[in-house]
Amino acid sequence: MLAFLFVDGWGLSQDPRSPLQALDLPTLQALTGGFSSQLFAWAYRVLDATLGVEGLPQSGTGQTTLLTGTNAARLLGYHQGPHPLRRLQGLLREESLQVWSQARGLEVIHANGYRQEYLERIRTSRRNLLSAFAYAARSAGLELRSLEDPLALAPAFWDAPEKAGERLARLAERHDWVVLENWALDYFAHREPDLLPQRFSELDRFLRGWLEANPSATLLLTSDHGNAEEPWHLQHTRNPVPLIVVGPLAATVPPMSSLTDVAPWVRSVLGK
Repeated sequence: MLAFLFVDGWGLSQDPRSPLQALDLPTLQALTGGFSSQLFAWAYRVLDATLGVEGLPQSGTGQTTLLTGTNAARLLGYHQGPHPLRRLQGLLREESLQVWSQARGLEVIHANGYRQEYLERIRTSRRNLLSAFAYAARSAGLELRSLEDPLALAPAFWDAPEKAGERLARLAERHDWVVLENWALDYFAHREPDLLPQRFSELDRFLRGWLEANPSATLLLTSDHGNAEEPWHLQHTRNPVPLIVVGPLAATVPPMSSLTDVAPWVRSVLGK
């Protein structure tokens, strides 16, 4: 049982101006050794998000890499975002963790709740409006749920973050694996960086709720590229991103150094 909490746009920074250094984030700080840049613990890794390609990392290629294990930026020769285009769509349809899981009969939930008007836009648009995570879910035949669906979770802006974290824990215990895509940090880093402290605090409290629920499931948290850790500008960064694994499967996490390392590990633990 695994929950994949994807947090868009969160890199690591030791700059004293960074929210990671300035804010009180007790849960995140405990899980990462104070956002260390060192690979000091078996449940925490620091991943390169540049994928060996020049330019600033982007969501389309970063997320596709996380979900397939294939270096999507190197495949294209550049970083692409925010929504995967034709070549990345083909890769997700063939190699994403969601499609792989469905082929093996695993029970998977894409837990994001969407506004009804957004779901309608997706249905009628001639171009892809989905993130790589949502595109992979739809490619696997998973339902994209409305916010009113009893199995859906709001991806951000939780009124009670601890209770939302507990809900994800209980959902994960009832399925082979669950995906929740949190886009708030990236969104606010691009548009309203002054509000990032609230978003980081919500994430910290969400994780506290998961931990206090003491679930039998494992939580995997990672990101696709840096952004919110440097709110003094509105661009992505080339900073590494964190990977945190909490729960029974944490002891099985091998050495990792890149976004390409995540999908192979997920396949190894879910394939047993």
